[in-house]
Amino acid sequence: MDFKKVDSIPWSEGFYEETLLRFFSEGLPAHELTLVEWEVSHDGKILSNWPRFVGFDACSYFGCIDLWGCMTPVDIGPIPRFKQRKIGEDGKYEEYIMETGARSRRFKKIGSEIVWYAMPQFIEFPVKDKKSWDQYKARLNPEDPRRYPKDWEKDGYIRIFDEYDRGPTMLAITGFYGFGAQLMGILNFNLAFYKDPELIRDMVSHWEYFTVESLREAVETLKDRVDMVFWWEDLAEKHGPNISPKLYREFLLPAYKRVTGFLNKNGIRRIMMDSDGNIQPILDLVVEAGITGTWPLEVNSGMDARTVRKRYGNKLFLGGNLDKREIAKGGEAMRKEVDSKPAFMKETGGYFAGIDHVVHVEFSLQRFREYADYLKQRLAME
Repeated sequence: MDFKKVDSIPWSEGFYEETLLRFFSEGLPAHELTLVEWEVSHDGKILSNWPRFVGFDACSYFGCIDLWGCMTPVDIGPIPRFKQRKIGEDGKYEEYIMETGARSRRFKKIGSEIVWYAMPQFIEFPVKDKKSWDQYKARLNPEDPRRYPKDWEKDGYIRIFDEYDRGPTMLAITGFYGFGAQLMGILNFNLAFYKDPELIRDMVSHWEYFTVESLREAVETLKDRVDMVFWWEDLAEKHGPNISPKLYREFLLPAYKRVTGFLNKNGIRRIMMDSDGNIQPILDLVVEAGITGTWPLEVNSGMDARTVRKRYGNKLFLGGNLDKREIAKGGEAMRKEVDSKPAFMKETGGYFAGIDHVVHVEFSLQRFREYADYLKQRLAME
């Protein structure tokens, strides 16, 4: 990511839970992936340690890197949370209150169908106007002690971050557009830029203050032990960004610069924006904002790592961009797609390989293994 010489291009993947379930049904050995960790148990009477099943480590098994393996433990969600719960159902859907306070519905599971893989349909959002935003703001208090874990102890976490060697150490941030769209919905949030610009300014201003102050102790403690910031900011779809360059510059850019400036001041300089869709029309502003990398570079939306590299050089490190649809086909389609990107990116550096988002349920175990074996052969530098 620093455009220095390496012996091999890194490879990183993430897996939907349903994809792993499919893999297990097709013969993936669960006992070789299972993670069990010792954990302190608080049951109101005693303080005890007991092993707990925590999931599956698919990345180590297949030989890729888990970008989210060691996360900075700061809670930047609403506190108190809205209790996520089912509030209704009919013959086709189940309806939920989400932790953000939004109301959504999902397909009801029937038999062995895979349903949680599908995106929910959001039907109501917690922020509708200035009054509801002022009420919601009370849940975004950066001084709330619950934002840090009960075992937060600076020297202990410094040592953990110093010694972690299975991938990058990470800090997760929600971006200014993503935050607003989550709380208001894309349609209402976009309209508010025109109908109620003061509401947008207040939301952006508070989110900047909240983000910096919530993270301050962790950032000033860990400093450059945080290898990379994962900045979630889904702000585009297939045909382009959901926000114009003009609005981005006026409303979001100054706040971006202040947050990235705070991170840079503490030695954190690798800041990767996660957005699906076609983000090319605003990439100039993204770079100006202090973002130094982007992922997943969705091929179906016209994103191409080679084009971005030619345009921005070493201003942006890049990740992903292997077309998930072609890779899942296996065979010649898979090999052609793998051969199309890493060979070029070897010449420039600043790239980690992977499909253009998370490994989805259309992948069979056999096809994923075929892809993994083929890709790993082509990552080593000549």
